Amino acid sequence: MKLSIPWDLFLKSFRGELSNLEIAELDHWRNISELTQNIYDEIMEDEKFREVFLSEKWEDPSSEWEKLLTVLKPPAARISFVRKYLYVAASAAAVILLFIGSYLGFWYDRSSLAKDMASGGYTYIYSPRGQRTRVILPDATRVWLNSESSLQYAVNYNKKTREVYLKGEAFFKVTKNPAKPFLVYANEIKVKVYGTSFNIKAFPNERYIETTLIEGKLSITPEYKQGKKESEIFLKPKEKCVYERLGDIPNLDTKNISSIPTTIAIKSNNVLKETPKVIITKNIDPESEVLWKEGKLIFKDETFGELAAKMERWYDIKIHFTDEKIKNYKFTGVLDKETINQAMEALKLSSEKSYSYDIVFRDVYLKSK
Repeated sequence: MKLSIPWDLFLKSFRGELSNLEIAELDHWRNISELTQNIYDEIMEDEKFREVFLSEKWEDPSSEWEKLLTVLKPPAARISFVRKYLYVAASAAAVILLFIGSYLGFWYDRSSLAKDMASGGYTYIYSPRGQRTRVILPDATRVWLNSESSLQYAVNYNKKTREVYLKGEAFFKVTKNPAKPFLVYANEIKVKVYGTSFNIKAFPNERYIETTLIEGKLSITPEYKQGKKESEIFLKPKEKCVYERLGDIPNLDTKNISSIPTTIAIKSNNVLKETPKVIITKNIDPESEVLWKEGKLIFKDETFGELAAKMERWYDIKIHFTDEKIKNYKFTGVLDKETINQAMEALKLSSEKSYSYDIVFRDVYLKSK
């Protein structure tokens, strides 16, 4: 039986005209099987096809799409790509929850999504430790979620606004729409863009929020926990903003001790008060900032304490320092698809200082020799 593809819904999705029920219908179709999820991913990814499809000159989009796909993408490469970046709903790499009303703790039955969508709610996507996940939003904006990261957005996303809420790290490639700026809320900052590529690292248990602009333009608006907003910070391509969060941070990761200067104190009206430290770095290497989405963990002159925090998320492990001085050992390198055993051995061999390690299930114990 020939597979039916809802081309009318794809056309509306490209135009940003999907209603809540149509979003639910397209979402249901792509989750019918792994095949439909792969097809969805290919269609949304193929910018050349989108350009021609929007012209509405084709009588049979299915056959024309197959022809175009055959010319542009060899079958072997296409299959490899799809499996590597399988749409989030098809992979064990992510958990999707639809939150309806105030019942945030319940799994939502996607088969009944359409009839309940009108009541409003949120889509929640989580990428667990040891996994990386790609998401395609209803407006065709693409998001890569790093390990232990989550993204949340309203089911009526792209109707009047485009707002998402991030915890963790994500790379965004935003579909341009001057009428609807794209907003990312991450801890105490708001990032506003119109169509651009950028990376945000904002884990809830870390002191610093990092925003790196790859191309396009964006602004960052810090906000104190007391609700006081600061003026916008504008970034240019190849610039990185590091923002220090104020106050107590629940479950603060003490392994990840950054070399960034601490909070500064200023006098205003003879009253001493804290202000966040904001550092802008220019002419950064954009590729190194986003290699994680290609499955590569990069580190440059980082302490073992800083690297351990990354590795715990990357490999879904727990690293224990039996000797605190090992935290200060420094490393530079790239881990590219190595297992945890291979990674630990590579670090040990490259270290100028001697130490040993033991791996017991998901726990790694480091000690000096």
